[in-house]
Amino acid sequence: MDFLRDLRDRLPDNDWMNRLGRFLGNILQRILRSFPRMRARGAADGGRRSAGDHGFAAPGNAGHRGPGVEGAHASAVKVRETPIARSFRFIRRMVYAGSAALMFGALVAVVMFYLTVPSIPRLPDDLNDIFGQMTRIYAEDQEGNPRLVHTLGGHRRVALEEIAPVFRDAIIATEDADFYHHRGVDKPGIVRAFVTNLREGQILGQGASTITQQLARHLFFTREKVWIRKIREAMASMQIEARFTKDEILSAYCNNMYFGADAYGVEEAAQRFFSKRASELTLGESALLAGLVQRPSDYNPYYRMDRALSRRETVFRRMMDNGYITEEDAALAREEEITLKGTSIGPARGPYYLDYVEDLLIRRFGSNLVFNGGLTVHIAMDLDLQELAEETISTRMTYVDSLVGDPAYDTATTEERKQALEAALVAVDTRTGAVRALAGGRDYTASEFNRAVESNRQPGSGFKPVVYLAALDHLGYSAKTVVVDEPVAYTTELGDLWEPQNFTREYEGPVILKRAFMRSINVVSAKLVSEVGPSTVIEYARRLGISSPLEPILSLALGTNGVSPLEMASAYSVFATGGIYHRPYVITRVEDSEGRVIEETEPESRRVISEQSAYLMLDLLRGVMSGGTGVGARYRYGFTAPSGGKTGTSSESRDVWFNGFTKDLATSVWVGYDDARPLLSIVEDEEITGASGAIPVWAPFMKQAAALQEQREVQATMAAADSAGGRLAVLPAEGVGGEDSGPEAGVEKTVDEEAKPPPAFPMPLGIEKIRVDFRTGRLSQDLERSLVVTVRGTNPRVRTEMIPPDGAASEETGLLGPGGPADGAAPEETGLLKPADRTGTEEMGSGLPGVPGGPVDQ
Repeated sequence: MDFLRDLRDRLPDNDWMNRLGRFLGNILQRILRSFPRMRARGAADGGRRSAGDHGFAAPGNAGHRGPGVEGAHASAVKVRETPIARSFRFIRRMVYAGSAALMFGALVAVVMFYLTVPSIPRLPDDLNDIFGQMTRIYAEDQEGNPRLVHTLGGHRRVALEEIAPVFRDAIIATEDADFYHHRGVDKPGIVRAFVTNLREGQILGQGASTITQQLARHLFFTREKVWIRKIREAMASMQIEARFTKDEILSAYCNNMYFGADAYGVEEAAQRFFSKRASELTLGESALLAGLVQRPSDYNPYYRMDRALSRRETVFRRMMDNGYITEEDAALAREEEITLKGTSIGPARGPYYLDYVEDLLIRRFGSNLVFNGGLTVHIAMDLDLQELAEETISTRMTYVDSLVGDPAYDTATTEERKQALEAALVAVDTRTGAVRALAGGRDYTASEFNRAVESNRQPGSGFKPVVYLAALDHLGYSAKTVVVDEPVAYTTELGDLWEPQNFTREYEGPVILKRAFMRSINVVSAKLVSEVGPSTVIEYARRLGISSPLEPILSLALGTNGVSPLEMASAYSVFATGGIYHRPYVITRVEDSEGRVIEETEPESRRVISEQSAYLMLDLLRGVMSGGTGVGARYRYGFTAPSGGKTGTSSESRDVWFNGFTKDLATSVWVGYDDARPLLSIVEDEEITGASGAIPVWAPFMKQAAALQEQREVQATMAAADSAGGRLAVLPAEGVGGEDSGPEAGVEKTVDEEAKPPPAFPMPLGIEKIRVDFRTGRLSQDLERSLVVTVRGTNPRVRTEMIPPDGAASEETGLLGPGGPADGAAPEETGLLKPADRTGTEEMGSGLPGVPGGPVDQ
């Protein structure tokens, strides 16, 4: 009893809910006190029953014939109950059971009251004040200072009379048909939801939220289906209903719900989607907007109109069921032409990036907290790189437009832009996984569809690094392993015949893997998948962070399964980090309205492949840049930083890619049409490829990004030198300790003294470089028929780097040495080209300016 008294006394006295709790506590105490008296009275009644009271009769001698047994048998004879006695006993048991149930219910009520009521915030004088605090999003500038880049929340409100009656009917019929009949909680709806949840084996599943409860939910800033939160919602709903009129509640709901496309409230939604006032909405428009409230992103009509119209049919049906409209009204509304006259308005910088951030925040914290909770969000965006990404897409895509003969994008209308060629770019920090730049399209106002993260497009040959990695790591192949490039045919799982074709429709015969990779030979890739197994290839894709669905089929070799640019950038970064996968992230820290950190991202890293296997793949990817399908990045656009990459072109040139990296940044660029039309060149017999369609965006971005990074490193070095009095420590030449540390390792030099910088990609132990014949894989010094390849060495404790002959390609930069051909000529000594191979033209194949020849992209 003491704990109840203590519980009761701890409650404050200034609230009617507390007085209710005291009343329930007193009832519980009285029940507990009366229970012992009831039990004692029951024992006394039992004694009287044994003596014959209340209808019980003890038989006497008459029933016994034997002498001397009257007393003995009198106490042993079973007592027979009369119907009246059984009824009394049943009633008493029911009283006991009812008392126990009442006692338990009262105890639960008191405990629930104690847990919930004190935590319910005080209601504001104006319901709209529930939706008061906006969320602010910050990105760091070059000096590391946070800069405000976007806000979420804060919107226009109108009086209920200024909202079209047909919209009010639509929202009530859809969200809460009994709105004008309940007092905040829909009891029949709760019972229905409870039965449904039990049938589905859930305790919390379906809700029964009324419009009032949805408003009350904004007081608690969470979407978790926790029973304690449900109770608080219900109690707050009853308080709202007791304090405000139905019209005030409906007005607050219509003015504050989120409709998608950055529109909060029906007035903003009407302006955003239809360029009209909320008072001017028609039945068809009202039903479409009312259907968005449940899942704004899924039903957004800007790029999911089919879903929005399907949801509108649900709204029509509910309006008819509740008598708001007739079937004829719905039929006339269907005939209305829904034209999205408004435009989506995004932030000035990084709209797709911030759209992705907003989506992640809503998924994590719920829309209530995101739009009304006054959060402070810090993101990983690099403001300079983000601006560079958007500017590069804007300027360089005009060149790609000219290749396919599309009209000028700058002068196109919004509708014409929706049919234009699109692009996406994602740049990931290779050291942490932070997404530094993300552009999901050319114009956010024309299309909100975020192609950087939401698209699922075929990567073509851009997927081949995963295939080659599986062969190198799983089967122990090396860059000098010989595979025969020849016509082949495979029987698929469905019994069909699959015959992979090379892009050139020609075959080279025996060829080492490095040459096959640089020339992007399809047949070799198909053979590798056949030998490794599609399931093993998928396993390696998962290691690299590719989570899109992948089918275990042989055509996986040619990149026939869809992926996103964010996945590709993250996957390629593993080759730049020596086999370490860094999970990509865009949000670094989230603080609540009081400045408390409620979530902070710790970079998540793990080794997914060995350092040696990563370096073997790195060598293949760098070969693409020095003389393979990515050579145009160097010779046409002047991008000379140490790097690796791979072109990608899907079937019929429906998707063109370039994925590549430096030591600091991994960047993926995709170009294509949203409806997957082929990219058809205006030049006869030429095709748009990753080299001609994606490198023009990727290379200029990476060139300027590398220059920006170099500038920042110089500034950081100078700042460190200033703080050290003009002197700083120089790292060993290889950037690692041990055997490769030179005699000057650790020696201090002044800033003015020349020091050799560490290599961009230090070679690990157990690796050696050799020159081999690209047909046989045997050691060779014939520059016209050989390539320098990286293989696993015979001594795992050392690394051996063979110095190429004068004029051969420099392994560090991939560029030609002093004895090489003239600037701009094709690098014959890499072994990639033969006179008969010279079939490419500018931006097609090699991409060398004005010089025919070069490897053909895939």
